[in-house]
Amino acid sequence: MLLFPFILACSQGKYHINGILNNDYNGKYVKLFQFQGDTLITSIDSAKVQKGKFSFKGKANVDEFAIVTIGKYPYVKSVEVVLEEGDIRVYMDTAFVASGTYLNDLHNSLTSEINRLYKLYYDFVEKKDTIERNKAHDNYQKFIYNVTIENRLNLVGRRFIADNKSAIWPLENLVKLHEKLETLQRNNSLVTQADIKEFQEYWDKNAELEKEQAGTVNSQYFDFVLQDTLGIQRPISEYVGKSRLLFIDFWASWCSPCRADIPHIKEVYEKYKDRGLSVLAISLDNKRTAWKSALKKLKMPWGQLIEVNGTDSDLAKAYQINGVPYGILLDSKGTIIAVGLRAQSLEDVLLKEGLK
Repeated sequence: MLLFPFILACSQGKYHINGILNNDYNGKYVKLFQFQGDTLITSIDSAKVQKGKFSFKGKANVDEFAIVTIGKYPYVKSVEVVLEEGDIRVYMDTAFVASGTYLNDLHNSLTSEINRLYKLYYDFVEKKDTIERNKAHDNYQKFIYNVTIENRLNLVGRRFIADNKSAIWPLENLVKLHEKLETLQRNNSLVTQADIKEFQEYWDKNAELEKEQAGTVNSQYFDFVLQDTLGIQRPISEYVGKSRLLFIDFWASWCSPCRADIPHIKEVYEKYKDRGLSVLAISLDNKRTAWKSALKKLKMPWGQLIEVNGTDSDLAKAYQINGVPYGILLDSKGTIIAVGLRAQSLEDVLLKEGLK
């Protein structure tokens, strides 16, 4: 309730945006749009860029985020901004951020902190440090919980929970947050019974999928004819049986976790390639251009194939692939001996298989 006077005051005041852009945009127009829910409505205002600067003025509105944008797709620069009372600085040059007022600064700090906490957690996952990983995960969860409670009445808090509630697990934590919000504000719309039901259905479905994937272990691999980087048709069988073990990495250029895991797969490959490990990457990209562009940057030293029908392909259905990254390990006879692998779990399996 203490936030209401602040929000009311902002809604009655004026905002003043001072923006900075590259001089290359001089003479062009920056546009300011307002959102209503998830729908973009008409432009509120436009401003001409002069000497790398632009400005907007108007009545404050802290009900929905706005966006400052310039350029045409796919060469668009944009920054989200809360049209809050006061002087707002919008940077669209080397940085892309709105700052200078309470809610805009809060939005930046929450985004920065949640990213820091997640990276810390993921680093301990990579290091296989279970104790520190669990501590980092607890801190990550507590941060989401506390931010939600403290900022439930403002725009930034509502956006934060919308963006991060899917990261709350196990189910008990989401239920706890729902109950707390219900106590503070009956029939809250941030974490609802529908969210809890959706969470439960997701994990039930995920558990069923993992069971189906595990069911392929000890069975023969599924052979498909795919395209290589030259457009030549090659069967998966061409790569099977050439080494003691073959790791098949299903990935896609648009998948950030896939790309983040590839350097670690490289480390495992370099460590075990002379002990009987080979790797084959199968992309589920729909566009060969995006795939080839990613290959140039990632420089993977192993075979590359693409399934241009992506996650809707017969290959994805055969291997029970619901999402990427997803890796499987075959022995020299083509028998699937492990599924659901990434770099860390791959090395664990290799050690169990005696590749020391």
